[in-house]
Amino acid sequence: MTEVTLKQGLNYTLIEEASALKEVITDLKHQRVIALDVEGTSLDPYSATLLLVQLATPEKAYLFDVRKLDLTLLKEVLEDSKILKIAQNAGFDYRLLKAKLGIEARPFFDTMLAERILTTGYTRENSLEAIAKKYLGIKLEKGVWETFVNHKKEFTLEQLEYAATDVLILFPIWEVQKQTLVSEVLDKIAALEFRLIPVVAEMELKGFLIDMKKWRQIIKEYEKRRGEVAVRIQDELRPYFRHTQVDFFGRRAEVVNLNSPAQVLEAFRKVGLDLPSTGEEVLQRHNHPLAKLLLEYRGYEKIITAFGENLIAKINPKTGRIHPDYMQIGADTGRFSCSNPNLQQIPTDLLFRQCFIAEKGYKLVVADYSQIELRIMAELSKDPAFLKAFKEEVDLHALTASQMFGVPLEQVTKERRFQAKSINFGLMYGRGAKSLAVQLEISEEEAQQLLQKYFSAYKKVKAWLDRTGREAVKKGYSLTIAGRKRYYRDLNPEDPGYERQQAYVERQGKNTPIQGTSADMTKLAMVYIYERIKKEGFDAAPIHTVHDELVVEAKEDQAEKVATLVKEEMERAGKELLKEVPVRVDIAVSDSWEH
Repeated sequence: MTEVTLKQGLNYTLIEEASALKEVITDLKHQRVIALDVEGTSLDPYSATLLLVQLATPEKAYLFDVRKLDLTLLKEVLEDSKILKIAQNAGFDYRLLKAKLGIEARPFFDTMLAERILTTGYTRENSLEAIAKKYLGIKLEKGVWETFVNHKKEFTLEQLEYAATDVLILFPIWEVQKQTLVSEVLDKIAALEFRLIPVVAEMELKGFLIDMKKWRQIIKEYEKRRGEVAVRIQDELRPYFRHTQVDFFGRRAEVVNLNSPAQVLEAFRKVGLDLPSTGEEVLQRHNHPLAKLLLEYRGYEKIITAFGENLIAKINPKTGRIHPDYMQIGADTGRFSCSNPNLQQIPTDLLFRQCFIAEKGYKLVVADYSQIELRIMAELSKDPAFLKAFKEEVDLHALTASQMFGVPLEQVTKERRFQAKSINFGLMYGRGAKSLAVQLEISEEEAQQLLQKYFSAYKKVKAWLDRTGREAVKKGYSLTIAGRKRYYRDLNPEDPGYERQQAYVERQGKNTPIQGTSADMTKLAMVYIYERIKKEGFDAAPIHTVHDELVVEAKEDQAEKVATLVKEEMERAGKELLKEVPVRVDIAVSDSWEH
């Protein structure tokens, strides 16, 4: 670890005059790499006041007081594609610069994303404070950031030193990270993530429009359904309680608080359902009417609590739209995650999705990859039956049922197709006979027989899954087709929990190459779509993504052309990663988020 001391020789200049600004710009225009940071009064780019813009060379930091300068003059430096900008959480800097100064900064090297790529599976400690301590042995005082909130006075010495340190420290971190990315053969994945930064930042700035009236109507309907299920559960349990109270209106009171796990467990034991907990996974493993009803109740409760009026409260008063936070590498497989609010958890029920609408005069282009994870499994396993099904555009689930049960394709029933579909998708997540039995409502023995029939039909799928799981344990990491790595902690055979940990790594080892490749493909498509929209001058922008699905808002008279563009670029991204299996994109143009 390199020990670095910045404080004693901290070299920075506060720029408050236009003449000094122009001199610095002249100097910065000749740099090939600069560091970038910004300070504002809030994390919300629409309500924040931009206070400082910090730019640095390896030798010196320049702190620009936004309140006293016309910093649109920095546009030629910050938008220069030949000058690399090192930043920590570059998406935040991009959003604030775009919202307040109209500057679209690029290209980036994001130290936060780089650290996430290098430590995926090990840790999520990728704050500047954590990275500085890890690589440089420096302890940063990040509490100073809070003094910028609602700041209106002159800057203190502490604030200026904090701002200067935040940019100067990025250079030595960058030097270490870029070398490590190359040595770990992760430089191409990093390049993809860095290229994606403006796409995601623009998506967050754009936001999604919601029909509030329709949303409230649906939540009322779900509250009604929740109440009906609650009554059914209470009625099922009531005979097992000796005394049931009646309220002032003659109505029978509840015998159990359904939101109290302890009370639910006690009540379920009375009917012979002895559970270790009321967790979702536990309930799903039990084929009992009360377990199913409680899951249904919880489903309604989750939607009402997580969304309901809470979602309406997230509408930005300045834009009238919802602006979620997207984490580029939210999952260790490389998938996005979403929060504040989590629009990726909006039910696929058309009732909900119809509430998310296009602005007047615009349309939504909704596109998703068809069965992409199964196509990726076909590409990786090289199973001839899988490959043939996708090349000939045969219904894979029906074909699987046909192979498993030895019946002609045209005689496959809906029930058998559903069983085959459950196995096709379940295997990618390491599901076994027990989990499958619960979903299909059959015995574990019957589920095991189905799996045996499946693997007899698709021998290379089984061989690939087994081999990939073992390799994850042996190598300590999994790879996607694009080269993304998911690391695993070293396993110790002497550890009492070794077998459980090994099984976990094997499950993740089977899933990561598939789910991670899907994530890489979607990200590549997003970059291609965004860059082509800008190049061809369309009035359109990506506004949302859910795993292998993309939503683009486009001017009404351009929507069909944009839909063609989206389809072409998604297919282009797919073909770059899948060489043997054809990629199919389903697409629709609509007034709302439906497909």
